[in-house]
Amino acid sequence: MISFEKAKMGKRLMKQFMAEEELEKAAFIGLMYQMPIRIGDAIKLRKSDLAGTIVLKTASKYGRIYTNLYGKPYRITRQLRSLLNSINRDSDMIFTRKPEYYMRVFRRYQENFHLHDFRRERLANEELLESRRWRKQSKLRRRFSVGIKDGKRIYRRVRRLP
Repeated sequence: MISFEKAKMGKRLMKQFMAEEELEKAAFIGLMYQMPIRIGDAIKLRKSDLAGTIVLKTASKYGRIYTNLYGKPYRITRQLRSLLNSINRDSDMIFTRKPEYYMRVFRRYQENFHLHDFRRERLANEELLESRRWRKQSKLRRRFSVGIKDGKRIYRRVRRLP
């Protein structure tokens, strides 16, 4: 079963920080729950890594851009993008504090999971959605055969032998 409980808690915490006018904390939590990014990479995120709502951040562990299962870079909401751009306007850096600060802030609000759990939940849900999509496609493939005629796909119903 797909669960977005941690993401819901992250969204609630982001709104709480925005109400308290602590924009840097709100942006950090928003980035963590919307994108499966490592904490160290999130801290080093720059405004130049944002291309509209697309985040083109290179993972420090593997040296590749954070992408989903289809190879496309992750997207964030317009609200979060404007929040990230409004923080620390005079510099390219978005977050100015050490990772320990954000972990301590998150623990202070008595959440029953860690910051890294946002990443784990997002990646697990992506794999689960992909496996469901793959099973659905394989069922269609069993019922239909695919042929190509004049550059178009033609689906024919497969006859079942008794």
